[in-house]
Amino acid sequence: MKTALILLSNGCEETEAVTTIDLLTRAGIAVTYASITEDHQVTCSRGVIILAQKTLSQVKMLDYDVVILPGGVKGAENFRDSTAVIDKIKQTHQNGSLVAAICATPAMVLQHHQLFPTAYMTGYPSTKPAFKLWKDDRVYYDESNKLITSQGPATSLDFALKIIAVLLGKNKAAEIAADLVLPAGIKHYQD
Repeated sequence: MKTALILLSNGCEETEAVTTIDLLTRAGIAVTYASITEDHQVTCSRGVIILAQKTLSQVKMLDYDVVILPGGVKGAENFRDSTAVIDKIKQTHQNGSLVAAICATPAMVLQHHQLFPTAYMTGYPSTKPAFKLWKDDRVYYDESNKLITSQGPATSLDFALKIIAVLLGKNKAAEIAADLVLPAGIKHYQD
């Protein structure tokens, strides 16, 4: 069974976090969502409260097939300023596993710490100046760096489906997409 770790911090974007948790769970991926502080209660960017299953300190030594960072400016700042988060991203990348980040996080965390200097990325459109290698795509998978990035709350479905496609294949992504009644413009993996 594939495994995913979704990191949560105060100020993270709830749509991006919950959509990703939901779709990966639907796909049969064992999802753990963990607070980056010792407090299991995370207050997201719009005030939604999520009760994390674990804390990062409890799972930092475990390996996952993907480590995921939702966006939200304050959430991304908290990720950026956490040595434990940066160490977990580096460890995941060094192990050859997938890293996925959305919205403000690609610029404010991955670019800020120069974690993937050769990777093409996307992110929240206003963060484009922070990138040397930018893609305008809703979601982008840089296969050589094992990195998935996406643009924002409305691209959360694209983001989660791309993670599923990379971890479990196009057919599983198509199966999950078929149940969602996707709007036009979101890749449904049916072709």
